[in-house]
Amino acid sequence: MKELNPVTKKNIRIVTKCPGYIIDYLYDCGRLPVIQDSKGRGYPTLYDPKAIDVVKNHMNKKVS
Repeated sequence: MKELNPVTKKNIRIVTKCPGYIIDYLYDCGRLPVIQDSKGRGYPTLYDPKAIDVVKNHMNKKVS
């Protein structure tokens, strides 16, 4: 079985260089693939690595 390397909001921000509120917006709209939701304060939401591509595509649409 293929092992997933989940990414956090911080990782997505570093790779895509986008503000955190855009990631929050995409998460609230249900457009980011999530591996595991946060268990509460202090526990990050774990996103699928495909979330980076979703954010990049969203940023490209915004600029164009």
